[in-house]
Amino acid sequence: MADRYKFVTVAVSIITCWFVSILSAAPTNGPLSVHATNPRYFSDASGNVVYLTGSHIWNNFMDWSRYYPPAQFNHTAFLDLLEQHNHNFIRGWVWETAVLVEYSPDVFFYPFTFERTGPGTANDGRAKFDLNQVNTAYLNRLRQRVIEARDRGIYYGVMMFEPINYGNKSSDPPDNQVSWWTHPFQRNNNINGIDGDPNGDGEGWESSSLPSDSYYNPPISQAVTDIQQAYVSAVIDHLHDLDNIIWEIGNEGNFESYNWQVHFINYIRSYEQQQGYQQHPVWLTAMVGTSTQNGQVNNKLFNSSAEVISPNNRDGYPTDPPVNNGSKVIILDTDHLCGVCQSTSDATVSWCWKSFTRGHQVAFMDSYYNDNPWGSNQPHHNALRYAMGDTRSYADRMNLANATPQGSLSSTGYCLADPGTEYLVYQPYAGQQFSLNLQAGFYGYEWFNCDTRVVEEYGNIDWAGGTKNFTPPFASNQAVLYLSQNLVAPVAVINANPTNGISPLHVNFDGTGSYDPNGGTIVGYEWDFTDDGSPDSTSAVTSNDYRSSRLRVFTAKLTVTNNQGYSSSDTVDITVDINQICDFDNDSDVDQEDFGHFQKCMTGMGEWQNDPNCLDALLDDDDDVDLTDFGLFQGCMSGPNIPANPACAD
Repeated sequence: MADRYKFVTVAVSIITCWFVSILSAAPTNGPLSVHATNPRYFSDASGNVVYLTGSHIWNNFMDWSRYYPPAQFNHTAFLDLLEQHNHNFIRGWVWETAVLVEYSPDVFFYPFTFERTGPGTANDGRAKFDLNQVNTAYLNRLRQRVIEARDRGIYYGVMMFEPINYGNKSSDPPDNQVSWWTHPFQRNNNINGIDGDPNGDGEGWESSSLPSDSYYNPPISQAVTDIQQAYVSAVIDHLHDLDNIIWEIGNEGNFESYNWQVHFINYIRSYEQQQGYQQHPVWLTAMVGTSTQNGQVNNKLFNSSAEVISPNNRDGYPTDPPVNNGSKVIILDTDHLCGVCQSTSDATVSWCWKSFTRGHQVAFMDSYYNDNPWGSNQPHHNALRYAMGDTRSYADRMNLANATPQGSLSSTGYCLADPGTEYLVYQPYAGQQFSLNLQAGFYGYEWFNCDTRVVEEYGNIDWAGGTKNFTPPFASNQAVLYLSQNLVAPVAVINANPTNGISPLHVNFDGTGSYDPNGGTIVGYEWDFTDDGSPDSTSAVTSNDYRSSRLRVFTAKLTVTNNQGYSSSDTVDITVDINQICDFDNDSDVDQEDFGHFQKCMTGMGEWQNDPNCLDALLDDDDDVDLTDFGLFQGCMSGPNIPANPACAD
């Protein structure tokens, strides 16, 4: 196979952390819907693919603290964190219970889902709940925070229920201050006569079931389901006009809650339709149960009618996710895989890129510290935050409408591609060569260092088709190779006239023949007439005078940049000779005019003379113009119109 390259040399320092230009967010353009041609992703109202990734924290919506009332969580600062890491998704946590006793001391929540009007005192010593009144402060805060996220281009997962806090029964019944103990549906905590624990075992799991479910005996009452439906309706009524919403039924309900969750998927869709509201996608996240049940959870998620799912920690999802076959939008949420996990930076980065190249989106159960029970922030989690943002940057650049997981094309097994058009390959093993089955074409390429977050090299490849081997240009870190026919670097073309002659030689340069093979625009020209690293001109058409004290070859370099920010260079050699040493004006004599030029170029011993206009004064071929050079010049003086002795410097 023919292997033809046009490589481009780049200065790495000018493209370090180039992703930062993508961080300025625009408001969301929703509502989201499953993309018509690639159902692994959502599309916005304009039909553009939306790739979601973001961090979340347990108290990012409802405040909590070991003291009551809890201090308000700094939601704006947390959105700043998301924006700084190029995230565009947040999962808003809901806590139905008033007090969480999973940790010691207790954790108090605010605001509550329902109004606390009394009469009477609930188990936590405060007024009982009225389950016919959804808390207005709760709804208003939810709307405010969704709007704040929307205006930053961030989509919001609105969690309806938190079934996991129905359980956690204490082993000591007299002191069973567990989550259910302060739940609004606990019989002692509301004025409506609602009992969400009809079998009286102190757990309340029945509240995430339907009256028709046969698992519980006695079953939950219809009155509980009616109140839950009224609550869901109130949330939808308050937020339905906002376009950056994904409805989540509940976090980690038990395995038996599946029918109940499916009921509310259908209820949300039906209610939005009946009210004439815009439709939002519904998210079904992992459930918990026995070992056997947990092995069946992911099948239930895939078989559900939810548009988007988050699997549990089976089937390789925590370490080496299987390929998304396109049956669902999948957000791999570490909350369901390993909680606040990924203990090393290598693991976080590797898992994120593996997930991306296999058609998944990623959410992180963050360790961001704001009175969280698990302790202070863990700096190594920054690696995952940044990797998530980096995958989003590539997702925004790629045409994900056509890109699908194509692991078989690469020996790494991690490849997202639209074959023949663009390929993104992840190499988890530092510095190791890999192969890619690459269709024939002319591609732009770039090497991204996943750990330093720097594009180390880019250029063009003209490939005749077939398997090609690639080796990352850096040996110590994980790599991403991105190739695209829409990523072709420009081609620099120099027209120089003349390219040889006698000093002083005037050369005209023209770079207007440079072009972008992909139809882009050349927006920048930079000339370095002597290839010393210092730019001399930024005009497309320019000129330079070359001087030399002997036969010398200069290299002129042109670097052009296109409107995508990519650059390439071309060089041309300029050969400069002399008729007579010291005849600086090339008029065949060495006279006072030549002495004037020499005098201007004098530096003294040890002082480097690097002015291009004085290179002809370096008579003894060292780097200064001193008395030794003056002695040579003096020996060559002939006077006006008197030809100089050709051997005068010998």
